[in-house]
Amino acid sequence: MTNEETSMPGSYGVHISGGEVSGPIAVGPHSRATVNNLGGAAPGEAARLLDRLERLLAEHEAEVTEPARARRDVADVRQEIEQADPDRSRVLDALRRLSARAAEVSVIVEVVGQIRELFG
Repeated sequence: MTNEETSMPGSYGVHISGGEVSGPIAVGPHSRATVNNLGGAAPGEAARLLDRLERLLAEHEAEVTEPARARRDVADVRQEIEQADPDRSRVLDALRRLSARAAEVSVIVEVVGQIRELFG
């Protein structure tokens, strides 16, 4: 696309130089670029973070609202990510509930955020 084309109303262009691009690019009104990497997340990494989350829940049980339900949320996430076609919204819902239940324990909220990044 020439400079003249990019300066015309309604024309949109992208110019990238000096490196590599890995990821979606969206240009123009109402454009969206979306990547869903739920299936692409490293299963070992997710399992490692869930193991850590379970340990933290046990260590901070007194500070967690509804600790039994928080443990169930972790079990739901683990069960879902083991599926051939995990339900992303189900995983994210469970992580949202976990964040709310453990809002007073920053280290738990941090791990929940790391898991969310794998699936968000």
